[in-house]
Amino acid sequence: MYKPLIFFLLSLFSAINIYGQDFDKIEAIVHKYPTTFKTPKKLADLIAKDFSTELDQAKAIYSWITKNISYDYNESGKFYADYANSYKSVSYNPFPSFRSSNYIEYDKTKSGSKKHLKTERKYRKKISKRVISTGIAVCEGYTQLFKDICDHLGITCFYVLGTAKNQIPHIGRDYRVDHAWNIIEIDFKKYLIDATWGSTGYYNVQKQEFIEETNYDYFGMSAELFIKGHYPDFYENSLLPETISKKEFLDAPLFYQHEKAKDFGLISPSTGILDVNTSQKVKFEITYNEAINSIIYTINNRQFNYQGNIKPENGIIRFEVTISEPNPKELIVFINEIPMVGFKIAKDFN
Repeated sequence: MYKPLIFFLLSLFSAINIYGQDFDKIEAIVHKYPTTFKTPKKLADLIAKDFSTELDQAKAIYSWITKNISYDYNESGKFYADYANSYKSVSYNPFPSFRSSNYIEYDKTKSGSKKHLKTERKYRKKISKRVISTGIAVCEGYTQLFKDICDHLGITCFYVLGTAKNQIPHIGRDYRVDHAWNIIEIDFKKYLIDATWGSTGYYNVQKQEFIEETNYDYFGMSAELFIKGHYPDFYENSLLPETISKKEFLDAPLFYQHEKAKDFGLISPSTGILDVNTSQKVKFEITYNEAINSIIYTINNRQFNYQGNIKPENGIIRFEVTISEPNPKELIVFINEIPMVGFKIAKDFN
């Protein structure tokens, strides 16, 4: 499980969204809290004291975690060896439930179920305690800590596993479970939450630098946008009425997930892998719900400014880009200096 790379990451306007104003008020309180706690319960107790509604409490959890927990690859698999070894004597262990979607309850009649559940709870507790006391984690730790604090506050929260797509090399790869996030349910409404990606920050195109800043887009992001970067192992956790196959998800272009992404639509190319030669043109058809002042594209990180007509015709904007690099690998399109979509260029071009 991994943290997104910091180049062109995922969101540029982290504070400009439907939750921005609420989060500003919550941040003012939460950011006075200690940066570490001995246990998740101690943070939960403080949040319960300062916030009365479940939604504000959930936002407070998100705000504290994304502000105080840093991603560290070295945390991957902490305690897992002990956890796995504990099942050598358990005859019924189809799959550890911490890796399943909603903490599947085990059949009490099955051999080893009670031991399995007890060991699993101990494992989760170890992870959360380590994360909240050290301030480091991978996505498993972010997700588990968020769930544990919700549990202490009585907020319905699920631990969701699936695959993530946030880098161009991910386009077209095989499906594998490599990421975790949460779903909470409050007043019969479900919210998709990714505290790991929420702690990422964003890339400022004008300053040409990465800004470390909490990204509130990943609290309650719409299911239609969330699915472009997250595919759950149990598809019902997509919260979508229609089905998108794993292959469709994996082969699609990389859509950057941020507040402005909801205004962008891609008609063509429809595939994320472009089979083109050097000096060939790629034709684009897009829609955008706001005025477009500029179209920029990068090939292998080299920037080009599109100079042609960008006025829509029947609501569709058409433009072409020329593949000019001698060994093209990646193409990213920016609208008004905001990254919208990325493509992998096939390596076997002539």
